[in-house]
Amino acid sequence: MALVGNLRDFGLSDFLYLVDRGYKTGCLHLTRGDDGASLYFDKGKLVTAGRNGGQVRVVDVLVQRGKLTPQQAQVVAGMSYNGTPLSQVLTEQNVISRDDLQRTLQQHIEESVYSLFGWPDGEFRFEQNQRPSSDAPIMPTPISVENLIMEGVRRIDEWGRIKDRIPSTDMVVRFIEQSAEKSKSVNLSTEEWRVFARINGKHTLAEIATKTNLGEFDVCRIVYGFLTTGLVEVQKKPRPAPSLGERPGQEPPKVKKSLVSRIINRIRGL
Repeated sequence: MALVGNLRDFGLSDFLYLVDRGYKTGCLHLTRGDDGASLYFDKGKLVTAGRNGGQVRVVDVLVQRGKLTPQQAQVVAGMSYNGTPLSQVLTEQNVISRDDLQRTLQQHIEESVYSLFGWPDGEFRFEQNQRPSSDAPIMPTPISVENLIMEGVRRIDEWGRIKDRIPSTDMVVRFIEQSAEKSKSVNLSTEEWRVFARINGKHTLAEIATKTNLGEFDVCRIVYGFLTTGLVEVQKKPRPAPSLGERPGQEPPKVKKSLVSRIINRIRGL
């Protein structure tokens, strides 16, 4: 039976701590609105993760990161590996070194996870013993959850400062007057130019993150820099009118503290 709950009542870092201490194997599914993520664990360590429910293949990640050409990816994807993780096949066939594969996939997976620490709420479901597909971006060496929690919490602290100016990734970014002239005197990195080019006064920060293949944290950090240099401004995205019978600003019902205790006991008992 799956374990279900809400991050509003039981934080992600607390859940990961218990998965780590309990050496749990399975998948943690997270959903919040249209966003979602799946985190796969083996004996308490993270082996892979994906966002928005997509079945991302290891070859897709390697092409995106410039480690494989599209032609090489087609050849690799056509290999017969009989259930063996494709990540393992790639290293055994000397397509990519184990260390290079580990660094590339770890960066991709960590970026998929870190932004989740900023979620104030969201439904979670832990499916015990559920494993990723063999062509998923499975790391040769799983990530220690302890290090993941430490970095995630550190980024929450940075989010705290950024959110003074950018309270939500649903906000729209637009250029202010004469920003084109100002940008000529600012040295932008490659990632900053990618974000800069996507700003049109219509896309939200979350949409820019999707279109640039950057994490939401990185996009917000970059836009925060644009804000401080006077290149852009952010504004709330217009919301649809509330449905009949719905009261604006209505608070969700309070959840009893005993629910948290029950969640903890159920995780430990899995």
